Amino acid sequence: MTGRISDERFTELSADYEAEQKELKERAAVLQGELSRTLEATQNAEKFMKVVRKYTSFEELTPTLLREFVEKIVIHESEALDGKRRGKLRRQEIEIYYSFVGKVELPD
Repeated sequence: MTGRISDERFTELSADYEAEQKELKERAAVLQGELSRTLEATQNAEKFMKVVRKYTSFEELTPTLLREFVEKIVIHESEALDGKRRGKLRRQEIEIYYSFVGKVELPD
């Protein structure tokens, strides 16, 4: 026994090593993407909290305050709840997208 491995065994081990390296590189790329998204979300949350701290107590909703807090407001078409086209009982969905954090789902 000279301590050498056969060419066949070397090829097999080399292929396993290459496959493992490829898998690790792919996994590292996925983790890097997740880390980037997490860091961006953290930065956006910090920006939002900075705006919140700036206006911890306010008496009225001013245009300046609205522009800093709200990115957009989506108002959906209203729908009749009593089955009548021009009924008095109507429902209308409104979505508010806040700066840096997007739409916040509130419990009903």
